[in-house]
Amino acid sequence: MASLIGVAALLLWQMRTDAERRSVVNANSLVQVLGRDIARNVELYDLSLQAVVENIGRPGVAEATPELRQMILFDRAASAPGFAFLLLLDANGIIVSGSDHLVPKGLDRSETEYFRHFVAHSDDDSLHISPPTISRVSGERMIMLSRRLSNPDGSFAGVVVGGIKIDYLRSLFASVDAEHAGTVTLYGPAGIILMREPFDQSTIGASVADTPSYRRMIAMRDGSFVGPAMLGDGERRFTFARLGMEPLTLSIAVAPFAIYAEWQRQALSLGMVLLSLCGVTAGLTWLLRRELSRREQAEAKLLAANAHLAAQATTDALTGLGNRRRFDEALKQEWDRATRGGRPLSLILVDADCFKGFNDTYGHQRGDEALRLIAGSIRAAANRASDTVCRIGGEEFAVILPETDTTGAKIVAERIRAAVANWEMPHELNPHMVLTMSCGVASVPEVLAHNASALVAEADAALYAAKNAGRNQVRAAEPSKTALRLVS
Repeated sequence: MASLIGVAALLLWQMRTDAERRSVVNANSLVQVLGRDIARNVELYDLSLQAVVENIGRPGVAEATPELRQMILFDRAASAPGFAFLLLLDANGIIVSGSDHLVPKGLDRSETEYFRHFVAHSDDDSLHISPPTISRVSGERMIMLSRRLSNPDGSFAGVVVGGIKIDYLRSLFASVDAEHAGTVTLYGPAGIILMREPFDQSTIGASVADTPSYRRMIAMRDGSFVGPAMLGDGERRFTFARLGMEPLTLSIAVAPFAIYAEWQRQALSLGMVLLSLCGVTAGLTWLLRRELSRREQAEAKLLAANAHLAAQATTDALTGLGNRRRFDEALKQEWDRATRGGRPLSLILVDADCFKGFNDTYGHQRGDEALRLIAGSIRAAANRASDTVCRIGGEEFAVILPETDTTGAKIVAERIRAAVANWEMPHELNPHMVLTMSCGVASVPEVLAHNASALVAEADAALYAAKNAGRNQVRAAEPSKTALRLVS
């Protein structure tokens, strides 16, 4: 009896540890993906600010016509989606120019936080991020980014400023399933909340600088810990990371009950089973020994299978990815693991659009270069140790994503599609005039697939849907109604 209780306690502890580990891994993955997007957008906008700072001091810029000066000072990055137009303020805080012809020149902005900051900090040449505010120029809520302008003698010459729209950050955060991921928060300098999902307008602009959890967070660059909630009551598990060199921190906070809810249900079920089986300890011991023996035999077979696989050629010579044999074996292995543990599994099929025409037009050597480029883009997008990337046909690739649902798989597929399209490799027979990819996504348990072949068929159907809809896009298999009921 004591041995049985000890085994049960050990299993419960391992299950609890696994639940906590999965929560940290998932939160860390979301922080890395979302953090890269935010850091890239801030960096892009700051490059526009730096361009104004560098170009305004060049000889002849001050004497140029307003139209020519605007072309020299303001680049197209400032007009990208989510970015407000740039403003150029003189030493008195008066708007003298901007990246858009609608900029209200002559408007006094000397009372703004960012202008007063640079007046008070004459030696600050770094990027300054202001708390969220409503712009008097556009009337939209945004986060202002600014840099100091200096005269040749180093004296204060004004400020160049622009903003990232709050609604644009909301669209980035909307890709995170906050109901299951926890509370996602972006902090600026002095602990100011710049964005929070689930969104709550009353928290935007609030400071949590004096909370113990925030002080502990900024003392580290990244990591995970359990501490008191910054807003609200109770404890949270915080997973966080500093975004590049900027004074921005992104965190995901998960309440303990959300982490251990499934574990608690399993623990209750196991406790009831133990109470009902206390009288058959001997039988359970025999069953346990038999199960351990089966596991040892399964592990021995797996080691033998791995040794056999290592002796076979499983790598595609052109791209360095796994070949079709590798794909078949990896998919079967991940399918078995997913069905045993009731875990999600996603498959992405990726196909180069109009690739036969590409080979016919540019030659097979150029086609091989394109395939290697595609392989590198896919490998960069699916970069977890558990992900498997294979070339399964001439221009067709497959990505196996364990522990990933449809939402996560679509994010990876979109990154693959965008990465190849952004290379802008000419392809005159493609409707988009550049080399593009179409992607089909299928995931269990969202779709009702009874075996690995059925999952491949679902992903293949989604791929053809993307092709028929115009190519250069991602399509996901439609969720099965039966599967939806099982999930709910």
